[in-house]
Amino acid sequence: MNFSSLLKVCFFCLILSGCSSYLTSYENISPIKNTYEKILVIGRSKSKTARIKFENSVVDQLKESGISAVASHTAKAIIDMNKKYSESELATLKKNLMTDGFDGVIVTNLINTEEYTDVIPGGTSTTYIPRRVGRFGRYFAYYPVTTWEPGELKSGTKYNFESSLYRLTDDPGENLQWIGSFAVKDPSSLEKTVNNYAKDLTEALLKNSISN
Repeated sequence: MNFSSLLKVCFFCLILSGCSSYLTSYENISPIKNTYEKILVIGRSKSKTARIKFENSVVDQLKESGISAVASHTAKAIIDMNKKYSESELATLKKNLMTDGFDGVIVTNLINTEEYTDVIPGGTSTTYIPRRVGRFGRYFAYYPVTTWEPGELKSGTKYNFESSLYRLTDDPGENLQWIGSFAVKDPSSLEKTVNNYAKDLTEALLKNSISN
């Protein structure tokens, strides 16, 4: 296998393995990296299993970096994910969270799903054909014969997520610190997907918005 073919195969395997980052874009709202005493991690999902695994993974990633965090599914007495809060109730919820020592909240939502088609680039391969030259009676020179290998298409479903970090101790009103968009294509393993997402999310937050 020549180098071009090997490069194409490696690129194809990289796409299939999902090793690349899920983070597609982000905006650092606050130019200051802040420290946090305790962060509440919320993953909004219809799947209770997915929510629990995701929240736990983010909490574990933050704790590895010295950041105290709590998964919302363990804080049922504080927040009800099935309830639609009014403005006054949200103000009370914020007050209760701060009373319990929380000064930050990370919220992750599934925005939408969409079908996608990726074009995996083709390449060329070259074979050197020996040429028999006159009376020397041996293969003396080699002519390159190049063939083109067409590209491939990969289709599937893409899940678009959004994660946001809020600082509760900021002035009333806008307290969004960081927001990021994430895309997950054809997740085959819940465990692997939530762990990769949590890793990308916490790395981005620690790099841009959270000081440890």
